[in-house]
Parts: sequence; C-alpha cells; structure tokens
Amino acid sequence: MAISDADRKAALEVLRNAQFVYGLSRYPKKQVLDDPRDVKALRERLEAMRTAAKGLSPAQREKLDVPWADLEAIDSGTEAVWKAAKRATPKIIAELTPLVRDEPEAAFLIAPTKGGRKAEVEPQEKVKERPKEKAPAENGLTGKEIAGLEMVVQQRVAADDAYFAWLRGNHSLPPPEWRRRRAEAERARRAEELYVEKLFKSRSVKRPSA
Repeated sequence: MAISDADRKAALEVLRNAQFVYGLSRYPKKQVLDDPRDVKALRERLEAMRTAAKGLSPAQREKLDVPWADLEAIDSGTEAVWKAAKRATPKIIAELTPLVRDEPEAAFLIAPTKGGRKAEVEPQEKVKERPKEKAPAENGLTGKEIAGLEMVVQQRVAADDAYFAWLRGNHSLPPPEWRRRRAEAERARRAEELYVEKLFKSRSVKRPSA
C-alpha cells in the first residue's frame, strides 16, 4: 500500500503515543481511573494521538477502520478517556502499524493480540509479504542496530518517565529542575527520531538497484 511521507510521519507519531496508552489501559479500569495522575497521563497521550492523527491526509483517514470520534470525545470526561484508550487505541495500532511496517522503528511497536492478555512485538510475517529474496536485505536489522535502537528507545522512555513523574505529583521540584527534565525528554525523543531516520536512510542506500 502506497503511503506518503507525511502520512508515514503522522502514523509513527500516533503509534508512539498509542504504545503508552495501550500499556496503561491493560490495567484494571478502577485502578487507573481512581488515580488522577494516570487519568491525566492517559488524556495527554490521547490528545497527542489526536493531534498527530490530524496530520494524516483525509483520504488515508477514510481508508482506516478507526473510531476517530472516540478520540474527539476525550474532552467530555474520564469515561470518554477510558473508552478511547480501551476501544479506539487497539484499533488504531492495528490499522496504522501495517502502514509503517518497513520503518526500523516498527520492529519495536507493540501490537494487541486478539486474546487481549498479552502484548507482543509486531510479527515479522507481515514483513515477509514483500518479495522473499529482498526481505532479509531490506528489513532485517543487525544486532548492533537493534542494540542501538533499544538504547535510544529506553533513554527516551526513561526521560519521559522522569518528566511525567514530576507532572503526576512531585511538585516539590523547583522550576529549573522541571525545565531540565522537560529538555531532557525533548532531547531523548529527538535522538530517537534521528536514530530511526539514520537507520532508514542507511537501508535506502544499501538497497540494491533493480
């Protein structure tokens, strides 16, 4: 399926935020909704998903079987936030992941299983839909590349956690510390994006000409 660069970028941004939402939504509803910090974190990530989704072209959005109205409704209350997290997010992940399966970052996207109890890495069988002789050369990451990608993803997650921990209640931190954590989270996210872009470009260069 052909997809524009703008749609691909928007889809990846939606999926990055959807990972957090999906992970938190797997906890019991009461446990999550009884904690204002978790509700706030869910709402922020859902808002980020909604904003990123607007970067998808109208034609692309029409092709996707996604309850976009659930994302639009999150401002109406806590129940709407949970509904978007529990019902819309797994569908969004399932619909958008195939659009970016050729991106190196796709190897680390969590895909909901039909059983609903277990998260797993997006299966490589979809990658193998490409011509068999080209699949290993175009899609396989080396051990060094995987280790590097894992490192930048973990650094971004750690920076996000440190930043959101402050937002969730540790307000005794002085403003300079808040600014420092925010800057570190932004730098870590940018480092992750640059690494993914570097991997994608390197594979484009290595791709044999037809």
